[in-house]
Amino acid sequence: MLDQHSNAKVRVFAVWEPILPTDWIAPSTGTLGRLSDARVHQFWDKDHLLATIMADSHERQTKPKCCNRRGILWDLVAVYPAKAVWTDHLPPAVVFDGPVVRMMPLKLADF
Repeated sequence: MLDQHSNAKVRVFAVWEPILPTDWIAPSTGTLGRLSDARVHQFWDKDHLLATIMADSHERQTKPKCCNRRGILWDLVAVYPAKAVWTDHLPPAVVFDGPVVRMMPLKLADF
């Protein structure tokens, strides 16, 4: 999607977290290199802090049809409007679902 919209003013936050038994350390340089676009910021969240905040803040929204493993959100796409402000509660998401691979046909023009 980023390649298709190389001039779009977007920010992408990729949050890596341990879900599978093989996810016991932060992603390697090779893994991080999969998302090499300068608009992407990547983080390792070993304690699932963001996933917990997202789950709590989005209880008022439709639950994703996927992306929950043992109560932890993962492999989720959350899209927020350009002027959204994150405070102690997250703003409503335009898209809050996944898994990521199924969400890739999304077009920026859809938002």
